[in-house]
Amino acid sequence: MTCFQSNVGKSSLIKALFSLSPEVEVRISKTPGHTKKMNFFRVGKAFTVVDMPGYGHRAPKDFVEMVEPYLYTRKNLVRTFLLVDGSVGLQKADLIALEMCEEFRRPYVMVVTKIDKCGSGALLTNLLNLHDVVKTQTASCFPQPFLVSSLHFLGIYLLRCFITHLTGSIRLSNTSQS
Repeated sequence: MTCFQSNVGKSSLIKALFSLSPEVEVRISKTPGHTKKMNFFRVGKAFTVVDMPGYGHRAPKDFVEMVEPYLYTRKNLVRTFLLVDGSVGLQKADLIALEMCEEFRRPYVMVVTKIDKCGSGALLTNLLNLHDVVKTQTASCFPQPFLVSSLHFLGIYLLRCFITHLTGSIRLSNTSQS
């Protein structure tokens, strides 16, 4: 699992998602763009989460050289999570990251963060724009974005279930009830 974009709350999201896993210790800085290298967090024996430095604002100079080979060569990468700030919507840098994910043809998920930081009208506008982009410009993206607030734990439990399913920690049955 990997994440992107500067100042969208990547570290805060990881901390919220794994608050019940004491072995996952995440430091959060008040300074945007504080994460400068890839940070690996082992979650029990199940999987590893990678907190990537963000692109855009205060991105490390070697961002592309660090991230691109990782995404391209990592055979055990189950999913990439592309985070978008719900209060500002998709930015040009997000579209470039989306193109990169599409180019590598690795499955990825859009996570809309900070949904508690904006009014419902702005959030709805940003979500409709995101929906149009996913519908028209993606082939490898999970169609439903996850909406989360790390501060208020909104959407965190659903995203935890999704990650648990992805990592094989739970199995969903394909049999239907008759």
